[in-house]
Amino acid sequence: MSEVNHRVANSLALVSSLVNLQSKAVEDRASKEALAETQERIFAISLVHRRLYGSSDVRSVALDEYLTGLLDHLRTSLRSQVHGVSLTYEIKPIDLETDISINLGVVVTELVTNAFKYAYPDGVGEIRVRLGRLPGEQAELLVEDDGVGRADGAPAKGTGVGSRIISAMCISLGAKLNYKDLQPGTAAHLMFSTKPRRAIAKP
Repeated sequence: MSEVNHRVANSLALVSSLVNLQSKAVEDRASKEALAETQERIFAISLVHRRLYGSSDVRSVALDEYLTGLLDHLRTSLRSQVHGVSLTYEIKPIDLETDISINLGVVVTELVTNAFKYAYPDGVGEIRVRLGRLPGEQAELLVEDDGVGRADGAPAKGTGVGSRIISAMCISLGAKLNYKDLQPGTAAHLMFSTKPRRAIAKP
């Protein structure tokens, strides 16, 4: 399994390189941004497999290590585009099954990317990410900003692909993402189960 994770990580790195080559070949700004976002999603998935390579337990992921690495990467890549926006985080140690960790990583990538792109039109502000345990084998994820806010019922900004990806990942997590108006800013709140899923018995 360790070798499989190594091969998957390498394959995803190749896919990311191909997306990067495609990005350099297009001139349209919207297309370049869409391809850059695709690269970030690929990175979120590949990072799990890189962390599993060499791990003694390939069934679970240490979320504090995984999300810290992911958020450090996002902070570096996104601040090259939006210089005045900072990203801080507080991630508590939680071990989570591999598939669930991947889904959560993609959600974090989408929420943080959206906050960088839309929360601060003037390009100055802070984004905060927190992950912690709750009673009853539950955990919660919070992504907050002090930006312009998110109007109730307003259509998704951009293409809406990010919103659809978040919805799909939340369905896989068995959870629902809620948004709260902080006045100013927005908080995205996700509660999910840390309980291991039962293995499906073979007939």
